[in-house]
Amino acid sequence: MIKSIWGDEFNIEETPLKDKKILNKIKKPKQVVWTEANLKSKNMPLEDRLNIITSNVYKILGKQAENTIVIRNRDELHQYILNAINFGRIAIDTETNNSLDPLTCSLMGPCIYSKGQKQAYIPINHIDYKTGKLLPNQLTENDIKEEFQLLIDNNTKIIMHNGKFDYKVIHCTCNIDLPIYWDTMIAARMLDENEPSAGLKQQYIDKIDSSQEKYSIDKLFENVLYATVDPDVFALYAATDAMMTDKLYEWQVEAFKNENLKNVYNVFMNIEMPIVTVVAKMELEGIGLDLDYANRLSIKYHKLSEDCNNRINQEMIKILPLIEEWKLTPEANEKSVSKTGKVAIKSKKEQLEDPIKLDSPTQLAILVYDILKSPQVSTKSPRGTGVDELTSLYRKTNNQLFKLMLEKRTLDKLLNTFIDKLPNDANIKDGKIHCQFNSLGTDTGRFSSSSPNLQQIPRANIEIKPMFRAPTSQIKEIEFDSQLELFPYEEIETDKGWVKAKDLKINYCIIDCNKIIKNIYNQNNKIIIEI
Repeated sequence: MIKSIWGDEFNIEETPLKDKKILNKIKKPKQVVWTEANLKSKNMPLEDRLNIITSNVYKILGKQAENTIVIRNRDELHQYILNAINFGRIAIDTETNNSLDPLTCSLMGPCIYSKGQKQAYIPINHIDYKTGKLLPNQLTENDIKEEFQLLIDNNTKIIMHNGKFDYKVIHCTCNIDLPIYWDTMIAARMLDENEPSAGLKQQYIDKIDSSQEKYSIDKLFENVLYATVDPDVFALYAATDAMMTDKLYEWQVEAFKNENLKNVYNVFMNIEMPIVTVVAKMELEGIGLDLDYANRLSIKYHKLSEDCNNRINQEMIKILPLIEEWKLTPEANEKSVSKTGKVAIKSKKEQLEDPIKLDSPTQLAILVYDILKSPQVSTKSPRGTGVDELTSLYRKTNNQLFKLMLEKRTLDKLLNTFIDKLPNDANIKDGKIHCQFNSLGTDTGRFSSSSPNLQQIPRANIEIKPMFRAPTSQIKEIEFDSQLELFPYEEIETDKGWVKAKDLKINYCIIDCNKIIKNIYNQNNKIIIEI
């Protein structure tokens, strides 16, 4: 019994056992044990995540620890470079801040390896994961530039794997252009065009050390900024790449001694390797876009697409009675499932939807072949609804719906692949498109383009090409004189499309086979040519 300040007496009930357990849990929260399986969790504290990553790195690459060094001062780097110069060869790789964009990335640090020395990592931009400030005892991009310049001055052979990328990273972060003597990725592709993987890790496992466990940077350092990883830990991954590159180089040199590969080696050394840095410079230069023109073109083509949709809807209204009639037939809901004629109810995906989704191959096939009873035009794809099948069907049936659907697909491709997409591919740094040009991008050995593919610009559409524009620095002003060779020109391609030459008061066009003329127009009695 307890007496209150007013003199009243009252009882306080005991805390129930269940509530006591809850109170104890609050006072003593259960310790969470994070494991490798939790690495994908966003709730894992960064410190725990880094501890697990460190454990994994040592588990997979711990055997490299005694062969790996972290170079933290200029004198140590200088001595390493001098030793590499004396040897005549060095393998170089780069690590960035989780970025694959050389124009905007930061260099975490270069990795170097020269035979007779340990594989080395040079941290530049690692940070304290608690404070976000740069760690002490790191070098700078200018240190790298000045020391790497010694390699160039002494004609040291520089070995890289996927050197085009590392060349661009070093160019953009350290302002130096390294000549690449040998690219082990290109060599791997040339030694065997059917090589399943020309990646460095797989090549090293296949050709050098089959006992090496497979790993990747994305898996080892999952969901962390590379900058927050301890340089001593990061070095086990990074510096090992440089060592692997050099070991693979030595293996490839011996492989190329095969008499049957004499001509291949000649192509590799005298054609493929010299163009690596040329292509890298092309990619760094980028391709300019006229964003205002692209926006106007987007508005125009979205209106064309909308108009095409309206015409398709009108055609669909015309055949609506056929559709409703077909829905009442057994074929609309049943299908044969055996040779004996046994039937079953069609699944939801196999049934016709309302409204019909014309962008669905299954739905369109039902409309074309089941409802409209269109003839089969392809033995390979009896119910095909691709461009080839629709084109053949239109020629056979003269059905306007097929023609409109082909038109809609063309408009959608122009919008989704070029008009709307290309401006989004422009780099935030300079507004240009920096696609990849791949010297060994196809099995036939021809160049290919990717990210985005600029080798598929449609020739038939004259309004797409004016999206590409020369930089202002490349716009030239010239006046006609007796030494210029002029040719009659009835139409001229401008940023507004093709126009009559007479509308610009230009009767002739200058033809220069050594330059691509982007645009030409009359301004103050001068011919302005963009090249």
